[in-house]
Amino acid sequence: MKYLKLTLKYIGRILLGISGLLLLYFILAFLLSIIPKNPEPVTCSEKETVYLISNGIHLDIILKRSQLDEAFWQQLEIPKTAKYVAFGWGDKGFYLNTPNWNALKASTVVNALFLKSESAMHVTSYYAKREKFVALPLCNSQLETLKIHIESSFVKNEEEQILKVGKGYGRNDDFYEATGSYNGIKTCNEWINQGLKKANVRTSIWSPLDRGVFYHLDSHD
Repeated sequence: MKYLKLTLKYIGRILLGISGLLLLYFILAFLLSIIPKNPEPVTCSEKETVYLISNGIHLDIILKRSQLDEAFWQQLEIPKTAKYVAFGWGDKGFYLNTPNWNALKASTVVNALFLKSESAMHVTSYYAKREKFVALPLCNSQLETLKIHIESSFVKNEEEQILKVGKGYGRNDDFYEATGSYNGIKTCNEWINQGLKKANVRTSIWSPLDRGVFYHLDSHD
């Protein structure tokens, strides 16, 4: 009985420590999400529009098919009639093993948050603009920087060809090998946040959650 009580005591301390770490994580996520990273101002007479979309947790960035470089989009298995292409970066295991929230496993979440794991690019085609698309106007120079961020996130072979992982959840999406490791610091949403920083867009210092990116969109013209 004595050893049982001692074991339960240590388990309780471990669970309390994990709870404290998670609480600290979300506090920092909130604070650093609302503090902006103010870039050098970029001005132009005409702007291109890209879009963001969220499923409530995960952000994708959407470009018009016409905005993609031809040599790049020809490597993607995009339907000919698609007009918009969404790009998301994330944990490979989460992407491939969680087609819906009912399939989510605790081991997948723990691995994604606390361990460095392989990443993948998720590419989704849309045939028309949807109500959930959130517009983000950019100067052409900003768009070009963002495109470099997206394309450089794909793993390429010696022939500069991107590498497909497998089919997605439906007929209009696919997965590709991605650069970098996913963890609790560099999340799918922080990948978007980093791309916006590179493009001199006002966004969060750090945004592991989607709301941090959306929080600053109202500051754009």
